Amino acid sequence: MKKLRNIVLAAALLMGGWQAAMAEDLTIAGLGTLPLDSRISITDGKDNVMVDLFKKETKKMGYGKTARALMWSMLAVPPGMNLYPEKAPYPYDSLHLYQLVKRTVSGTYTAAVFVFSGTEDDFFHEGGRKAALFWRDAFREDAGRPTSLFGMPKISTAEFQGFLDEMMKEKGDGSRAVKILTFNPWHAFRDGDGTYHWSQEAKVIITNEKGLSYPLWVYTSLYKEGNRYYLIEVNGSHEAADALGDSLVYGLYQLKRSSK
Repeated sequence: MKKLRNIVLAAALLMGGWQAAMAEDLTIAGLGTLPLDSRISITDGKDNVMVDLFKKETKKMGYGKTARALMWSMLAVPPGMNLYPEKAPYPYDSLHLYQLVKRTVSGTYTAAVFVFSGTEDDFFHEGGRKAALFWRDAFREDAGRPTSLFGMPKISTAEFQGFLDEMMKEKGDGSRAVKILTFNPWHAFRDGDGTYHWSQEAKVIITNEKGLSYPLWVYTSLYKEGNRYYLIEVNGSHEAADALGDSLVYGLYQLKRSSK
């Protein structure tokens, strides 16, 4: 499957296999429920054919070393985690896909929600052991919780753009470009119940191998419940960010954990 991810997403939203769930809450098995605006409808794509295509594509030998995988890793994956390992366990096997839709007088706005879950061994078994130690403590509710990513100062948008450009160049992929418009790097947020989650957000313009450009909003959050991590990645247009962003952020802060 050589199509760009945005094309695959568009097809996924149009094809069958989605189970309508007109509701204002997004429930993630094992983690809890995110309360959302009542005007947002949620469709469950667990059995959609595109889920299997994503799993098959990301398991191909060498996929994790491609420019495409690098781009998504930097935009949406916590540093040190590996969504594209060469050997099992494969984090994509846990993928659960949802669609958010909000209809207003000004238009209809959609976003895809990718949910991954797994233990430390699932996400860090290839390299990343030092990162695993960091993320192990990143959700503590006492003074032992780190207040910045690996103790480093906050990276600027220009620095992140330069780093991304250099990494893409090293991959030898001059046909793909990512222009960072806005960027809020990984940071810990205190939730309404006193627990913590980490989030990163970016609005970018991606130019593909055919010279076609499209806007993309990427909002990713990482939670921990017991010994399992839950990675929630939201993809949509810049307009979808404006329409859905506030409700999404509220839901992330007000997560109602299943364990409480």
